[in-house]
Amino acid sequence: MASPPAYPTEEHACLVAHEGPVLCVRFSRTGAYLLTCGRDRTFRLWNPYKATLIKTYAGHAHEVRDVSCASDNSRLATCGGDKQVFVWDVATGAKLRRFRGHEGGGVNAVAFAADHDQVVVSAGYDRRVNLYDARANTPDPAQSLLAHADSVSSVAVADHRVVSGGVDGVVCTWDVRAGIRHRDVIHRPVGRVSFSGDAGCVLAGVVESRLALLDASSGEVLAEYRGHAHERSAIASTLSSDDALVASGSEDGRVVMWELVDADVVASIDAHPKHSACGLDWHPRGDVIATGGTDGLAKLWVPPGGRGRRAQLE
Repeated sequence: MASPPAYPTEEHACLVAHEGPVLCVRFSRTGAYLLTCGRDRTFRLWNPYKATLIKTYAGHAHEVRDVSCASDNSRLATCGGDKQVFVWDVATGAKLRRFRGHEGGGVNAVAFAADHDQVVVSAGYDRRVNLYDARANTPDPAQSLLAHADSVSSVAVADHRVVSGGVDGVVCTWDVRAGIRHRDVIHRPVGRVSFSGDAGCVLAGVVESRLALLDASSGEVLAEYRGHAHERSAIASTLSSDDALVASGSEDGRVVMWELVDADVVASIDAHPKHSACGLDWHPRGDVIATGGTDGLAKLWVPPGGRGRRAQLE
């Protein structure tokens, strides 16, 4: 008799990550590192295998809202409430670049893009998605896309495509090379957006306690997922490493997981009791997730008893 599917519902480690809310958790591209961002103006690099802190970085004047790790683990890009976008040297903690172009308010999202991470993409309260050439000496964006009618909540990248989600209830997908933009109207504020592994779909977290899976080309809504609480604050959502599952944080502290096609809830964990589970990321190599909460904690979750396709975190 086949064993039932293994979902990451067992707590593997609890990290006292920040003084105040954890606003973002991100694995590096290979999953070798975990990054956390906090309202305490710092971001931190962790070893998820040993659940130990490697380095704390400081330099933002306000909260750090997002972080992205270069594919070779040598650089980090961050953004925050101080309107700044920085690129950092991982080993030394030195600021390598400071980009400008979001003068209208804080910056909500940042990501490396293109071959060899030559482009840094950011999005902010000023309604813009900016693309910076990481090789050039200028601090100004190479392209500034007026993407939305209100604040841009998040961005995701896949090759030459960029997807953004906004408070105006719109998901924009850009083909940067061809200069083509598609607008999909969701009608409610959009939080986190992410591409599926094959970049054929976009997952959008919608501020009415639902997630929408969109066809990246046509904008058709392929599935919707409900069962979590997302009405006010920023909540992260993601697809599993094999695109079989959808997961989302929740304002009531839970993390909820759904089967991709049938949209049935398959697992729920009380990740951050009495707090908001606002940060979430799925390990790129297996069934391991990281969560971050307004309780200042970051946690790692694995399948019970080590079953399933888990990454080797021990």
